[in-house]
This record gives sequence, structure tokens and C-alpha cells, in this order.
Amino acid sequence: MRKTLYLILTILALTGCKKEIDFDFHEVEPVVVIEGRVTNEGAVVTVTQSRSVTDSVRPHCLPGAVVTITTEGNTTTLPYDAASNSYRSATAGVAGNTYQLDVDFAGHHYEASAYMPLAAPILSADFFWMSMLDERMLVYELWAVDPYPAERNHYWYRIDRISHHPHFEGQKHTEPYRWGVLDDRGSPPGMVFLDMMSASEKMMDKDEEEHWKSILYDGDSIACQLMTIDRPVYEYFSSLRAGQRGGANPRSNISGGCLGYFAAGSVTRTDTIVFKRSSVREWKERQ
Repeated sequence: MRKTLYLILTILALTGCKKEIDFDFHEVEPVVVIEGRVTNEGAVVTVTQSRSVTDSVRPHCLPGAVVTITTEGNTTTLPYDAASNSYRSATAGVAGNTYQLDVDFAGHHYEASAYMPLAAPILSADFFWMSMLDERMLVYELWAVDPYPAERNHYWYRIDRISHHPHFEGQKHTEPYRWGVLDDRGSPPGMVFLDMMSASEKMMDKDEEEHWKSILYDGDSIACQLMTIDRPVYEYFSSLRAGQRGGANPRSNISGGCLGYFAAGSVTRTDTIVFKRSSVREWKERQ
């Protein structure tokens, strides 16, 4: 039932009507934005400022902040790294620990804490055709092991793409393709299940410019990362997705009057899939 409802909503979103709407955006003073995470792969924090909604320039991480992460009485200072446009440390986080972030910047102090759950080992990830109503949908399906089968658990995922298609000439680098959050409700006991709709077969056949970012092309490289997160971070990202549609900022879990978030999580990654449309199989329910 959950899958059927999700598919119907997705088809409606992909095939819905369009209407031009003019918005009168009001300019406001820039606000500090802090985005940070500590994982089993290290720690990275960016300090930027908010910008006008009409400004398409990617924000640059600002130097001059003092950034530290503390756990179990041990404090690590993250140096500014101009090459990666961030403050970072290679020190890996440890599941089961709570981490505190402290940032001092431009005379202001910001802080947050987050708990780091165990990782969810990925079992499989692949693309399938799934029939729904009069459509065939390209579905990305991922299965992982739930690290806490008796508890409600929360996850963030990001699917990246490298495309060599002529539509994306000059963009042969990793770009986010899809991202989102989920919990383990509706998954079989002890499992984590993600089904992500990519595009309909009709959409792929028409290949219209407005859908290029959704359509996958032969030769596209696809990889996914799955991170276990605590509930406050899950709620932040959930409100961020809702805010993207409604124009509202999510409430930060960082105190001090800034935007952004701080997460502690365990990351697992899939192998890279080189997409080939003719090799995609029909979906069959997992036994």
C-alpha cells in the first residue's frame, strides 16, 4: 500500500500541469549558515552566509572561524582548507558517541550536539522498471540492514551522478541527483528499504529539456550514500524538503541565531552503477 500511494503521488508530480507564477522576493540581511557533519569518514563544516533567492552563485566557505568538535572529553580543531572550501578533519567519528560542535565567528558563538548511530550496511542497490497505471517508472531500489531492529531509526541518503551525455557538456563531475530522508516504517523487520522514482519511460522517450536533470542516460555513473542520523537531524532535513516547496527555512538544530544543521552519522556507500537502459529489469517483489 505504501509503495502504491508513493507511486501515484510521484506520477502526478511528474505529469502535473505547469503555471507561471511571479514572486516578489524581499531582500534581507545575510545570515550566517553553518552546515556540519561528523561521520566514520571524518568531519567537515562549512560557514557561509545566506544569499538572495535570485543569486545562483554557489556560496564560498568563509575563513576566520574557530571550529571545534568535542566528544568523550576530547576536542578536535578543524582547520580551514581552501582547496575543499571547508573546515575539515580526517579524524573518524565513532558510533555510540555524542558530538558537540562549537563555532566562533565574527564575534558570535554557535553550538550544537548530535548523536552518532550505528551504520546500516547496504545489501543491494539497482534500477528496475515498475508498472503503475499506464506508466512504466524507472525505480532505484536499495536494501540495507537496520542496525536497531527494535527501534525507530532515521536515515539520510544522497544519490550522485556523473554524466557524459551531450546535454551536460562541460559538467563531467559529480552532481547530486536525488537526496532525501526516510525512517524504517513500512520496511520488513530488520531491514531498511528505499524506493526512489527516477523518471517515467514516456519522459525518457520524449527527452525534453525541462526533464534532463531527472532522466538517466546510458553511461551515467550512479552511486548512493546512506547515513544513519538521529531524530533531530531527520526532522531538520524533513522540514528543509517541505520548506523548499513552501519558501520557509527549517529550524536549525544549532543555537546562536544561524541557519543550517549539525549531524553525526555513520555512512555506507553503494558500488557505482553505470546506467544502461536496455539492461534494466522488470521489478519483482522481494521474497
